[in-house]
Amino acid sequence: MPDVTPSTKKQTAFRIDPEILEGLRQVKERDGVPVSEQVRRALTAWLADRGVIKADRKRAVTRKRS
Repeated sequence: MPDVTPSTKKQTAFRIDPEILEGLRQVKERDGVPVSEQVRRALTAWLADRGVIKADRKRAVTRKRS
């Protein structure tokens, strides 16, 4: 995900099919990911796939040392 501070995010509204919204709500219940974050992730991936934005590299998972 691009590093975007909350102050730079813009609020917007759009129409969405009821079936898609229900799916987003189910994922929220199951995984705890807010609907807005799911939409942000999907749009970021879609734009990166089309070469409009640069996708961030995922960080390697590291183990905690005891």
